[in-house]
Amino acid sequence: MTNRVEPSIFDSSQYHDDCISILKEKQWLPFLEKFCGSNEEVTKQFAFTFNGEKDLIGNFSFRVSEDTIAQSLGINPEGEKYFKTKQFKEKSWTQFMSRLRVSSVNWKKRVPRSWLMHPWDEMVYIIQKFVTYEGRYSIVYLYHIKLLLHLKGQCVISLPYFLLQSLTKMSKTI
Repeated sequence: MTNRVEPSIFDSSQYHDDCISILKEKQWLPFLEKFCGSNEEVTKQFAFTFNGEKDLIGNFSFRVSEDTIAQSLGINPEGEKYFKTKQFKEKSWTQFMSRLRVSSVNWKKRVPRSWLMHPWDEMVYIIQKFVTYEGRYSIVYLYHIKLLLHLKGQCVISLPYFLLQSLTKMSKTI
């Protein structure tokens, strides 16, 4: 049994129109709409057999790369090769934060999602549920801010690269 809730169906009617507009504009909506449930056994087998380049589910072996992720999800592979551990200008997060909370932020202790302004609080929830798969929906990390900057058009990151790095990190920690 996995130790987390797997992503379920992405239902755009559950989210505010502002969020859906941003996701459409950045061409993430078709990617998110591909979520239509999960299979716990397949998820476990993928996690245990992925070696960073290929995987084996039953008798089916397949390559996993930035290109195959981009093709299968219909997302653009272009952009900065960013992952969670790469630092960036920390003060860029203030634009997403309630002004009353900016002086209280301590990234070492993490930040409650409730401190973000709308629609960014809800966008982080969508990111956490369908992109970074944490399950700690109330906490915001700096890499969530980087993904918000991408969605806001202030930087361009390669989502296939980010997802591949996430899968590789997961496979090494299991």
